[in-house]
Amino acid sequence: MIIPSLTLEHSSKTTLPGLREALRALPPMPPTVSFTDYRALHADQRALYDQARDDFVRLTLRVPTPEQDVSTGILARLIRTNPRRKNSRRGLMISAPLFYGKTELALLLARSVENDHAKHFPAYADDGDVPVVWIEMTENATGKTLLTQIIRFLAPTAVVAKSSNTDALRVQTLNLLRVHGTKLLVIDEAHHLSGTEPSSLIKALQNESSATVALVGISLGSGRAFGSGHGMQVTMRCDMVELRKVDISKDPGLALWTRWVAIFDRNLPLCDHVPGALTLNAKALHAATHGRLALLAMTVERLVASILDDSDRLNEQVTRERLFAVLDGLQHTTPLRHKVKLRDLVEVA
Repeated sequence: MIIPSLTLEHSSKTTLPGLREALRALPPMPPTVSFTDYRALHADQRALYDQARDDFVRLTLRVPTPEQDVSTGILARLIRTNPRRKNSRRGLMISAPLFYGKTELALLLARSVENDHAKHFPAYADDGDVPVVWIEMTENATGKTLLTQIIRFLAPTAVVAKSSNTDALRVQTLNLLRVHGTKLLVIDEAHHLSGTEPSSLIKALQNESSATVALVGISLGSGRAFGSGHGMQVTMRCDMVELRKVDISKDPGLALWTRWVAIFDRNLPLCDHVPGALTLNAKALHAATHGRLALLAMTVERLVASILDDSDRLNEQVTRERLFAVLDGLQHTTPLRHKVKLRDLVEVA
């Protein structure tokens, strides 16, 4: 059995090599083998196979969402029309509480922009084109922090002196965005920005650059960064996409949630896996994750990891006990609590 090995060398999306690696790291589903054949593999081959399965779940296994379609359409329109505007260029806001998959959605959008650019300009990387820039704000980030990160992304060897004033950094940033033909500027964790300076600089970037700004963060429309005052100048220039938990008390919500769970269920890269265990427990999974897609994906990832990490396992079946252990563990590593018990879970017949 030939198992391609995935090598990841860059840990941060806030560098150009790291972002491009994140955009391209989509390993295919590993070949399916029986547990008997798996045990017969050499130890090195088993380890490589387990790593490939873990990579597939973490990096590739995702489900389509309505917000993806909406966001993709909005972004395509903005990237097409913003260069034709002389001022008041519009941006995109992706807003949600914790564990709703904001960054994952932004990464999908970034990948779509990069892939579309590559389709039209196959030699874009050699030509120095950087269609997507990704920066991430931390607590108490300032406007100067924002500009410095963009400069370091596009010109990592550039020296940014502490004494540099904001106006000079703004001019340098705009020149770099123009020279590298940037189409999308993603500002992740944007809720950490507040005050008049960051808002004014983002507004300036929208006015003076044809790059579309995508702000990603927690409760952007009502938070301290962009929910009032000067921040509203940015908010009013953005199309808002809000991610919400799925309400399964209504038929459309239940159908959507069940479809998500079924997709994960069908694609679990486990030996001798028979889909059904997750789908039968869709409602319990909703209760445990509070209807949050990011937590559902985290549950699936941890479930697979817990099985693969068990060196004494006699099979890789998804049992009530294995699933409950993961759901119970969520309560110790996330701020969410649930009342799902082992007896609430259904065993596949």
